[in-house]
This record gives sequence, structure tokens and C-alpha cells, in this order.
Amino acid sequence: MHINKIMFSKILVPVDGSENSKRAFNYASYLSKNLKGEITILNVAEAPPTVYVQSQKVLGELSEKYYKAREKVFEGYQELAERENIGIKTKLVFGDPKKEIVKFALKEEIDVIVIGNRGMGHLKEMLVGSVSGAVIRDSKCPVVLVK
Repeated sequence: MHINKIMFSKILVPVDGSENSKRAFNYASYLSKNLKGEITILNVAEAPPTVYVQSQKVLGELSEKYYKAREKVFEGYQELAERENIGIKTKLVFGDPKKEIVKFALKEEIDVIVIGNRGMGHLKEMLVGSVSGAVIRDSKCPVVLVK
């Protein structure tokens, strides 16, 4: 089967700011340009900590800083997309990356997921398993693993 016969019009790239997710984005950019696909960048984050914060003011400041830090993850990809002259959508969701990536892909009818081999959580990966492995195992659409 030739790559130009495959229809990947909706491409999902889960990102965390790591070098591996940047390589995955670069590969997705190549697919997008050659197959006229649309890229969605997905960042899955844990919910901001709120359990131990009693002051509303402190909670508000903490939440604002947290969201700004999450949005910063997207900035580098937006710059890369502009340089490559491709459009991207960005989406921030909260929860377990292993579950949320697969859930998002299913809900949005994604054609292919392009994911980096490892993200930023090497210690966590050893303890609970890799995000990319879970996505490959549980996804209903093709997954491209970029090393």
C-alpha cells in the first residue's frame, strides 16, 4: 500500500514539550503537508492542585499560573507550524494521558495518532507503564510511534 492512498485527514499529536513529542510533531507535519491532513495538538495534564488551598485568592493565582504553564507547551508547536506553513488546532484536557488520548481520538474521529516514544515522565513510566504503549494497545485508529 502506498502512503498517498491512505487517508489521514485528521491527525492527532499528543504533546508534553519533550524532544520526542517535538519529533512526533515534525513527522505529523510531514504527513499533513503530503496528505493535506489537519493536525490537532493535544496536551493532557493533571488537574491543578486545589485540595490544600484554603484562600480563594491564592487558589485563583495558582490556577492562573498553572494554565499559563500548560498553554506555554503549545507555543513552541505553534511556532513550528507557522514556519512549516501549516495550520494546527490545540486542545488542553485534564486527566490520565493514557485514557484521555484514546478517548479524545475516538470522540473526534481521528484518523491517525502520531506519538513520541517517551515523554517527560521516565520514572513514572517505569512504575505505571508508558503512555505510548497504552495508546497503541487501546486506540481504535492507527498509531505512528516516533522515536
